[in-house]
Amino acid sequence: MRVRISIAACLAGLGLAGLAAPDADAAEICNETSFVADVAAAWAVEGGVAIQGWTRVRPGECEDIARDFDLEANDQPLFYYAKSTMAYLGGVREWRGTVPLCVDETDFDVVANTRCAALGLAARDFFTREGDERAQTVLVEPADYGRRAQVAGIQRLLQSAGYPVTGVDGYDGRSTRRAVSRFLSDAGRDDRPDDAALIDALEAHALERNASSGMIVCNEADGDIATAIGHRIGEIWQSRGWWRIHAGECARLLAARLETDNAFVYAERVSAQGRRPMTGGDQRFCLAPARFVAEERGECAERGYGEANFRRVPQPEDGGVRVTFTEEDFQGLRE
Repeated sequence: MRVRISIAACLAGLGLAGLAAPDADAAEICNETSFVADVAAAWAVEGGVAIQGWTRVRPGECEDIARDFDLEANDQPLFYYAKSTMAYLGGVREWRGTVPLCVDETDFDVVANTRCAALGLAARDFFTREGDERAQTVLVEPADYGRRAQVAGIQRLLQSAGYPVTGVDGYDGRSTRRAVSRFLSDAGRDDRPDDAALIDALEAHALERNASSGMIVCNEADGDIATAIGHRIGEIWQSRGWWRIHAGECARLLAARLETDNAFVYAERVSAQGRRPMTGGDQRFCLAPARFVAEERGECAERGYGEANFRRVPQPEDGGVRVTFTEEDFQGLRE
């Protein structure tokens, strides 16, 4: 049975659907999203859990995964965690579950227990596949691109690389072809590479282009934070949230080049005990408990919003700014 893993509105939900089964002797991960995904796999072994990452899977492609795990001889469950690469605007997308296991930032192959910090590793929530579900797992997102995922992946990367397309729909229309031609011309190429090579080239360009532009928020606290931003769009103030950022990671919350310090940020420390707001802000913006976009800064309560004090970001350099939060930035620290 083939199992589809959905990236929900919060980018953390799971949706399941059974499809045709691949060969029984290997586990396979397929990507029907518009994002290049990095996938980690894990399974129980003597002394702990074997965890391997990262397997890179382009949109529209499938890759063998957990190659050391024998589906025929082993009836234990498999565990997966997947994330988009850093090429994209708006932060990293995740496909996750509820089983905390260890990962590293770069490629890794470890046997670990749940004490990730002691090993210098981070913890991520893996989802579980059992029985026939282990043979093939499909990553999806709400648009459900299916066979159109490869074109959708090219469109998404064109946007992140600064080449406008009409939208990410998975259809190879005139706007997409023009943007691809412009990218290839700018890269000094006369030939049109195959889709896999084009995705690789676009991803490399997007990573380089977006390395420092916009607003990047980094989390050096002891656990996850949820972040929101406030900025002016033309003559209208807008606040938006939430982006969840794991400890030790960064996310680009604004992609456009910043020319002034007329942007603000807010964060809350997230833990099993609840959420603790940051300190030190002095600029009021509207917000909501769930994902939100709020225009204007006044009369928040009358419009059904809460309020919080945001911090002004530092003066940008070369069109970008980096804001770092530590544990000391949040209320309610333990004595």
